[in-house]
Amino acid sequence: MRPLIGIPCLPGKRLDNARPIYGNNRAYVHAVENAGGVPVLIPILGDLTGLRALLPRLDGLLLSGGFDIQPHLYGEEPHPLLGEVVPELDALELALAHWAIEEDMPTLGICRGLQMINTALGGTLYQDLADQYGSSVFHPNWDKPRNTLSHCIYVQQGSLMEQVLGSREVWVNSLHHQAVKLPGNGVYPSGHAEDGVVELLEVPNRRFMLGVQGHPEELYQDNPIWARLFRTFIEACATAPQVVHHIEIVEEAVGVGGM
Repeated sequence: MRPLIGIPCLPGKRLDNARPIYGNNRAYVHAVENAGGVPVLIPILGDLTGLRALLPRLDGLLLSGGFDIQPHLYGEEPHPLLGEVVPELDALELALAHWAIEEDMPTLGICRGLQMINTALGGTLYQDLADQYGSSVFHPNWDKPRNTLSHCIYVQQGSLMEQVLGSREVWVNSLHHQAVKLPGNGVYPSGHAEDGVVELLEVPNRRFMLGVQGHPEELYQDNPIWARLFRTFIEACATAPQVVHHIEIVEEAVGVGGM
């Protein structure tokens, strides 16, 4: 059977009447579907204990891009250039990330999703690269098409990312103003931009927990390297063992998320 891949929703509003909605970019859904998975959109629940009914049915987790993460979750005060944050989304995704870590559930983090994995494992973030890092590469290319290749990533030799992508150098789009500062517990930065910003990470003591700072869901159709990433992710999800301790893990994660 095709594996079920959970993708958290973001809050938004309809353009025609500003009615509140939950959703996410279609590109994530189609990237998962194209690679052989079945996407399952997860709304922001008022009571996160409702996840107990869902999580045992999932085979993998994709944490997508989106809003900035609340700095207090990694022990810092807000920077003046911090973007919009959504506490309810942070609570949901922290619950999901802690569950995936504890259950060794295959997980792919994209942009914010990479940052959420790092945060869940005790790492920190640059809240604004231009002000705090002084990058020589311009990373927040929000005014360009989302599939614009902006810079090269240098992949660490011998890393799982090298094995998955099949290359030591890959080109990526760049749509972010934040990035990993201090890696979390067990987090291995496995790819960097030419300015040293972490662009890829992995958690070697997990079966498959990878993060990409760029947006491969916008690139996989034209770039076989990024299509390999999604296929390998779905293959890992298809062989994921059954979740056993989901109730205890969700309760712990809800407490961490502050809900």
